[in-house]
This record gives sequence, structure tokens and C-alpha cells, in this order.
Amino acid sequence: MERGDELIQAARVGNEAAVRQLLAAGARADQASGADGWLPLHVASYYGHEGVVRLLLEAATATAAMTDYHGQTALHYAALGWTPATLAVVRLMLEVAPNTALAVDSCGFTPLRRAAGDRSIEVVRLLLSAAPAAAAMLDARQWGPIHVAASHSNAASVQLLLEAAPELAFAQDNECRTPLQMFSPRSASLFADLVARLPLSQEQWHSFPAPCPDLARALPAVLQRSAAEAVWLVGRLAEGQRARLRATALSLARVKRGMPPLPAELSGRILALCLLGA
Repeated sequence: MERGDELIQAARVGNEAAVRQLLAAGARADQASGADGWLPLHVASYYGHEGVVRLLLEAATATAAMTDYHGQTALHYAALGWTPATLAVVRLMLEVAPNTALAVDSCGFTPLRRAAGDRSIEVVRLLLSAAPAAAAMLDARQWGPIHVAASHSNAASVQLLLEAAPELAFAQDNECRTPLQMFSPRSASLFADLVARLPLSQEQWHSFPAPCPDLARALPAVLQRSAAEAVWLVGRLAEGQRARLRATALSLARVKRGMPPLPAELSGRILALCLLGA
């Protein structure tokens, strides 16, 4: 076995002593191996061997930004890793080569896109913090990180990515599917958070399932923003909720006769409380 192959194997199993010996004997940390063009750093990053990663970076710092034959950096591989230890490697790679957080491989995938499926939410959070713009980057299939998280039913990542790029909630992929459609029926819990933050068209409102009782808690924010949107929201509520809403609105109208008008936000909160408290 050649030294380069031995170094790859030592990196794979996390054998720091062997890595030191091989580097001292002349093995090159910047030498690619195999059909995919893996560097020892790529392998060590994927398996989460932080100690080996540090040794390899000391030997060849430039490898932090080097890619394999598919355009993937060590950060891509760390983001793909399955073990809890990969979080430390992700953090280290972001310190050494922060620009790789926005690196795109041959499939159009960023490290965040790679991590968004069923990987650690902490890895997703770390990558998102390092490169917020990556949340809105789309690949050739018109998938962003949120599409990946939704297709894997990764609720925590969907929520995080929705906060970072709410406009992608309705972004259609090449098959005309949106992240919320992929995530359905779990999407209901996210709808209220989405509509409270993001102005929506009538068409987008009509894409929500009905009834969708969870939307009630977004009523104050929506009413303050747009009376038309508030009407569309009410149209997605359950019939019982709409009946309570009508009764409460009539009661408010009677109470307010001869009084200054209530602010929209306060009216919205009162109406929402009547829905949520029932």
C-alpha cells in the first residue's frame, strides 16, 4: 500500500499516531486518492476525527478549500457526517476556511444543503450562522436547503430554514412542489409562524389546507398588516372558529359604540384570544 493510501486509511479510522508517522515519512496531505479524488482531510472530516483534521491542516492548510472531483470541500464532507463529532469539525473548518460555507459542488449543493436532510440541527444552525445567504441558494432541481429538510420530514431544520428564508416556503422545484407541500401534513404547525412574518398573495393563502385551526394565533400580526389577508386567514379557519369570531366581532362592535377605535393589533389579539381560548 502506498503512503497516500495509508494516510487515507489512517484518516478514515482516526488514527492520529499513524497520521503523524506517515506525514513525517513524506506522505502528502494534499494528494488526492481514488476515483472521487478524496483528500485525507475529506475523509477525516466526514468521519468527524477532529484530531486528525487538525494534523492534516497543519501539514497542508490549503487543503481546507480544495475540492474532490465532484467539487466538494472538507466542509461539505463534515456537513454530511453522521457522528456527533462532526459538529466540532464543521466549526473548525469554518474557522480555517469560512468562504467554503458558500462553496457549491458539481450538483449545486452548498454545505448547508448537504446538512439539511437528516443531520444534526446544531450543524445546520452553525452553517446558517456562518452563511445566511446559503439558505436561499437553489440547485439545478430548484431545491434549497428547506426543500431537503422538508423532504426528510426534519421539522427542526424546516423551522430554522423557514425563519432564514421565508420566501422559499412557496418556491416550486422542477416538479412544481413547494417545501410546505413536501412537509405536509406536518406543515400545519409552521403555517402560523410563516403568515405572521411574510405578506402573502391570495393565491398563496389558498394553497393552505382548510380548515387550518393553527392559523388563529397569527391573526393579530396579519390583521395589523392587511385587512384583506385577515379575511383570507379567516377563510382557512374551522367553521366553529369562524362562528366564534363573528360573535366576538359583534360584541366588540357593540362595546366600541361611541368610543375611539381600538388599534388593529389590540383588536386582533382580542379576536385571536377568543379563538385560542375556546
